Amino acid sequence: MDDFDDIRAQLRGDHVATLAELDALRGAVDGPGARARLQKLRRAWVTHALAEETVVYRTLDGVQVTSSPSDASMRFVEHRRADRHFEKVLHHRAGTRDWIDALDALRDFIARHVAAEQEDTFMRLAGRFDRRGLCEMGRRFQLARTKLRMLEDAKAA
Repeated sequence: MDDFDDIRAQLRGDHVATLAELDALRGAVDGPGARARLQKLRRAWVTHALAEETVVYRTLDGVQVTSSPSDASMRFVEHRRADRHFEKVLHHRAGTRDWIDALDALRDFIARHVAAEQEDTFMRLAGRFDRRGLCEMGRRFQLARTKLRMLEDAKAA
């Protein structure tokens, strides 16, 4: 088992890649390339969020007796908010002040989500699963993400 097999390393890798691409998009110039990159990032974020919900949160909710429906509802609300932020960026031309401002708002939202997740979810995972369990969850996350990417790619085509 490699350290990357651990679900936390995979989630962290997705988070780092998402934030790096958002930073890179700040310097994008107007044109179809910037919009295509943002749409690709949006699909990757949706795929990540759905796979995370399916594998990580359902598993945690299954072992945490105190989990409430409001916890799950808040996660879905956050995923919808992120999607609305992506939509706001797409309403502007790349490279404009409005594009950068909307992109910064999206990045700030995702950065706060990531920080909260790493503070809460990662600690819950570490407290409830051993290395083998974390790696098994990582394997299931990879499978879910691959299937969801295929579906997202088919919808985008």
